[in-house]
Amino acid sequence: MGPSPARFLGYVSGERRGAGAAMVRACLSVLAVPYRAAVEGRLGLYDTGLLACRELDAWVISVGNITAGGTGKTPMVVWLARWLQERGVRTAILSRGYGDKSPEGLPAGGHGQGESDEILLFRRLLPGIPHLVGKDRHAAGLRAIREYGAECLLLDDGFQHLALGRDLDIVLVDALTPFGYGRLLPRGLLREPLSGLRRADLIVLTRCDLVSDEQVDCIERSLRKFRGPCPVVRAVHRPVHFLRHGTDELHSLDWAQGRKAYAFSALGNPEALPRTLRALGADLLHHEAFGDHHWYSPEDLSRIARAARQAGAEYVVTTEKDAVKIDAFPGDGPLLYVLGIELEMTRGEDLLVRALRRMVEGEAVHLEGRSGVLTASQPGA
Repeated sequence: MGPSPARFLGYVSGERRGAGAAMVRACLSVLAVPYRAAVEGRLGLYDTGLLACRELDAWVISVGNITAGGTGKTPMVVWLARWLQERGVRTAILSRGYGDKSPEGLPAGGHGQGESDEILLFRRLLPGIPHLVGKDRHAAGLRAIREYGAECLLLDDGFQHLALGRDLDIVLVDALTPFGYGRLLPRGLLREPLSGLRRADLIVLTRCDLVSDEQVDCIERSLRKFRGPCPVVRAVHRPVHFLRHGTDELHSLDWAQGRKAYAFSALGNPEALPRTLRALGADLLHHEAFGDHHWYSPEDLSRIARAARQAGAEYVVTTEKDAVKIDAFPGDGPLLYVLGIELEMTRGEDLLVRALRRMVEGEAVHLEGRSGVLTASQPGA
């Protein structure tokens, strides 16, 4: 078994001290050398045209990030899908499907351990919107157009998927760890050098409420240093309610104030849930962080319920992304509640809406994008 997410972050962030931690960081630095060579080599092949970028007869909006871990891509895709759906644009989602074992290029199927948490969450939050999974997202896109009449394709986690062209490249940056500690994987959290931000057409800075306004301003200045002129939208993951797992019983956010909570999650950013709960005034006794996309076994859930009971917790809490992987929670401990989250843009939403409107209305999208002006004409025109 590998190191826990918290322990790994302790190494790459420099928080873990001592000779042992220094040795681990030295080893990670060595491993980052071939990773950098592979990433830069791949980017170079696309830049020179030796690797081809294929197009689809539909609008393509990519939602991705430059760091490993959670930046809030799923809530962003949900926001975009609902915006498009409300305006009558036939939309489909294309995912790589990390941890998913669905047949290549097929729509996400029934509930089971063959499916990833994103698939299950998209199905619950976006009923009626096709979601196709597979490594070959060009093939999945062709199928979405042919079988579902998709006019717009949302490319989930698509920033590094250079094999598919896009009309709008949205990059999410988490204000908690915006630049992946400035180093490439596995020494840091960067998937590619920060110069890759130059490909972004629009940047959404997420979880702005979990850092100070001064820090957000500093991050924005740094983004423009790496990217140059670019629209930046500020957003927060707004908690909306607590839902008792497996029921329709809702509680307001005030319900958590002062109550003893035991939390667990399997997110790319393990600090997101505990920080949010503390901000809500919950008395957080413990937070157990699992690896991203972890599928909970019955033994995991029994151990969590037992630990929560022994700690004196009044309730157990997890995220929507985790809850969709849990059919039933053991009844011999505190009840399980799910913290509902929605993406809310606090500044610059008009920049994104303007880009979307011009795209679906077949006009030029005037953003400081890769070429200065994004042209989004009608598919097939």
